[in-house]
Amino acid sequence: MHMIRAFKMVLSVSALLVLASGPSFAVEQISFEASSTFRNKSVTLTGELALPGKSGRAPLVILLHGCDGLGREVKSGLRAHARALNRAGFATLILDSFKPRRIAGGWVCDRNNRLSSAVWYRQSDVKDAIKFLKTNSAIDAANVALVGQSNGAGVAVVLAGRGRLKAIKAAVAYYPWCGYVRNRSARPLLVLTGEADDWTPPEDCKKSHNPNSGTTVHVYPGATHSFDLDIPEVVYKGHRLKGDRKATSDSRRKMISFFRQHLRP
Repeated sequence: MHMIRAFKMVLSVSALLVLASGPSFAVEQISFEASSTFRNKSVTLTGELALPGKSGRAPLVILLHGCDGLGREVKSGLRAHARALNRAGFATLILDSFKPRRIAGGWVCDRNNRLSSAVWYRQSDVKDAIKFLKTNSAIDAANVALVGQSNGAGVAVVLAGRGRLKAIKAAVAYYPWCGYVRNRSARPLLVLTGEADDWTPPEDCKKSHNPNSGTTVHVYPGATHSFDLDIPEVVYKGHRLKGDRKATSDSRRKMISFFRQHLRP
């Protein structure tokens, strides 16, 4: 979710080929206009679109970063998720909501009002992305799932819970603020969080575990916030972050199985 400044770097390319163990996936950099302004200025959203190597329209999974934005480690972690989803037959879009608004790098993390505001305008970003991709013949834009990390997980939880965007069929939330998870989800929701998370503690998420009402919660013992990123143990904005390869691998398997269950192939 949130990146340590010492690890920061900027990656700017118009198109690239992402290599994975097994097949390769062509990744296209896309851009489109946001439907709402930010600070009275228009916003051109950007994203990284990857298609699975199969014919026909593919279900789409939109991946949403945390409050730090798409820094080096977050982008790497989301790309790893995306490659696994591509291999499983899903198209993916890693959507950048903060760099286009010039608020990447932890600005949003610093205040609760910025975090809550981001959850609301990022919902519009998801809607705009789905609308933009409706014209892509390789994507089934009526068959969409969401994956979010932390603040992005809040976006995924709220959209799944409201159920107003019919294209969204399911959502996976990595270490969300569990206040968003308290109410029953209108769409199937899988929460993946860490027992040792001191930024968004899992207690309320545990109470919300009720597969019969559409919400499944899995808590990883010893895992912290940002456990699905390949990072050493660090303290960022007063919170402990550490990658956990075992939890990452298991959570990814659970995510793919969940989407196979709830998205049309």
